Amino acid sequence: MTEIPASPMLSTRSVERAHRLTVLQRLWKSRGLYLLLAPTIVGMIVFQYYPALRAFWGSFHTWDGRRARFIGLFNYQFFLDDPRLLQSWVNIFILLIFNLISLSFPLLVAYLIYRLPNPRHRYLYRVLVVLPVIAPGFVFIVLWRWLFSLEGGINIILRAIGIDSQVVWLGNSNTALGSLMFMGFPWIEAFTVLIFLAGFIAIPGEMIDAALVDGATGWQRFRKIELPMVQGQLKVLVILTFIGTIQDFGRALFMTDGGPGYSTMVPGLRMYYAFTQENAYGYASAIGVILFVVILILTLINQRLIRGSED
Repeated sequence: MTEIPASPMLSTRSVERAHRLTVLQRLWKSRGLYLLLAPTIVGMIVFQYYPALRAFWGSFHTWDGRRARFIGLFNYQFFLDDPRLLQSWVNIFILLIFNLISLSFPLLVAYLIYRLPNPRHRYLYRVLVVLPVIAPGFVFIVLWRWLFSLEGGINIILRAIGIDSQVVWLGNSNTALGSLMFMGFPWIEAFTVLIFLAGFIAIPGEMIDAALVDGATGWQRFRKIELPMVQGQLKVLVILTFIGTIQDFGRALFMTDGGPGYSTMVPGLRMYYAFTQENAYGYASAIGVILFVVILILTLINQRLIRGSED
């Protein structure tokens, strides 16, 4: 008696049904974990994804928070004609280039700490780098506002060395943006230093010993061995610098209010004023959408370039 071969269609359906049951069984077995994750997922949907989608919807409308009227691409068209916003993109580009270059300062400090021969000294300098984080950020803003004032610390230092300075650094359109860039001198942020330092510490000792045996000097060791080994950390910090610089407007808000004129206006601050002072909620949403697209494109380009350099 010959056996009737099973139908391929029936076999495929059986496999799919068995796979579906297996997935459901795994989900049910881990139901406690999914229940614990549920509040986090709901919170992300309500407070992160929904506002973002709402802003995208609002960018095509004119609305005051209660009533909305569809106006198509008018907000995006006004975006191209807004002189304050056009100047803000020039300013943010200058700040972005400066912030990327300033990453070299924490890299240098992290490397110097890493090369210290005494572990106790390395620990001491790590503490000294992290110590300023204890102070609230507002304290630094107040301090820098005083430093840049007419009778502030910078003018006092200049007069002490024989330069009769009467410059209000934040009130002069020629010096305001440069003053914002000078804030935080010498640009050693604890978070950045610690990330670079963690990368240097993670370099295998065998690799360093092999380089020394091969006669690598200090500069050759840094350029060919140690710096390439922290490219992962550098990639993360470059991406975070891109995102943080384009999103940030607190420094310009508290220090110069975007002025004098538009000399320190940045896109985030223009969006803030459109929302809070002009009640142009739709236009503010359009600026937010464009900022999102710009950050996404720059991040993808940055990842592509760094990946290409690693290859």
